[in-house]
Amino acid sequence: MRSHEYDFRPRDLLPIIGWPLVPVVLFALLMHGGAALKVLPKPRPTVDVDRTILIHQAEASATRSGAQVLLIGDSSCLMDVSAVELSRSLSRPVLNLGTLSFLDLNDYAQLLRRFAAANPGQIQTVVLLMHPEALRRAPGGTYHPKFLRAFIEGEDFFEPITLRDRVSNALGLEKFRARLFARAVPSALPGNYGRKFGFSRDLDKFLTENRGSTIELDRKKFDGSPEYRLGKQLENASRTFRTAVPPGAKLAVGITPAPAGYVQRNYTETYGNMLNQWASWLQADIVLSNLPPVMADEAFARTTHLTEKGAQRYTTLVARELRFD
Repeated sequence: MRSHEYDFRPRDLLPIIGWPLVPVVLFALLMHGGAALKVLPKPRPTVDVDRTILIHQAEASATRSGAQVLLIGDSSCLMDVSAVELSRSLSRPVLNLGTLSFLDLNDYAQLLRRFAAANPGQIQTVVLLMHPEALRRAPGGTYHPKFLRAFIEGEDFFEPITLRDRVSNALGLEKFRARLFARAVPSALPGNYGRKFGFSRDLDKFLTENRGSTIELDRKKFDGSPEYRLGKQLENASRTFRTAVPPGAKLAVGITPAPAGYVQRNYTETYGNMLNQWASWLQADIVLSNLPPVMADEAFARTTHLTEKGAQRYTTLVARELRFD
């Protein structure tokens, strides 16, 4: 026995399904249209540690500053040298524009040019510091360099991986998150960074207060290969970086230390050869050859980063090397 029978056509469903979709479509149009017409604020997605650091350093590079000494390089520069302590030791204002090891010298050159343009005739010394791990790495092209360049251009950058990512992007949710939500609501940071700083806004504030320097909070076993060398791509990138150093400024170059118990037996000799060759490509004015190639294992939080106490010691050594007469 049949109690009910329904007779409907597909178009009968449109009012039921269609009307709820209207606000969704309008939201997507508003986000995509607002971005295209430059009505919405520029993206500032400080939603994790890496992006918060990159955004802070990119903004600092284009901001008026009293800095006369500029630190720049990979994450070992960012975490192994305290710009505040170096400023005190040198009696000159120092700014740290160190970023992440995923970037390369071409990206660092872009930050340097931005700083020189925002602060013409001000830089006296550029101090380029990189870990030997970064010196052998292949050229950029990964997520982080693309993100940095897009942020500097004021463009959205999102690489969808899953179907959900694609749908979220199509609906304008990623633009909303990067341009509006991240500006209004700070993101909680994970792990030790969350316990130390709490939110992305607090990490951003810490970087500002410490003139661009931060500290390594995670502890990891030493990993990777200790067979350090200069990568083939480094020569051309070094020459590009040299052109970014403003006229009248001196370029100092150094290689940050590795754990003593991790490197190969002949590393001290390798270190000297690497530093001299790299300095030649850079046409460096100052070679920081008296900085230690290695430090005690307990001074490291991981292969490429010193602990906070280790960084204090290393900052003192950098200051001695940079003494100005």
